[in-house]
Amino acid sequence: MIFDNRNIVMRLNIRRYLTILAYFILMGLFLLSDIFNKPVFGYDKTTYVIVINAIYLTYIIFTFSLNYNFFSYKDEGNKLVFRFVSLRPFDNKKQAIEILKKDFAGYEFQKSLFNLKEDLILTVRTKNGVANY
Repeated sequence: MIFDNRNIVMRLNIRRYLTILAYFILMGLFLLSDIFNKPVFGYDKTTYVIVINAIYLTYIIFTFSLNYNFFSYKDEGNKLVFRFVSLRPFDNKKQAIEILKKDFAGYEFQKSLFNLKEDLILTVRTKNGVANY
């Protein structure tokens, strides 16, 4: 059995690229055009630029804290192979966990960050006891 979340990763990347595109378009519109030189709805250009930057920075911090990963699972012969790569910028280190089927003791999902972040905890029997990944 093989599982990966490639489609979800593609959607996340598209959302990230569209967000940064919208950010640059809005910043260019506010900073380079003369349309917003006069106050609009009682707020000047500087206020809009600060609000847009705050919203974009909040989005970046939120997605960074969720730590999305590309995840792949393969059931090969007598072992289970879990591969994952973080989607955070500058943190693309590929990691893999190989567990013999006879040593695999189970798994558990843990939710955090207002039930938005989900972590997979793998339990393995070792000669020293039980280990969690």
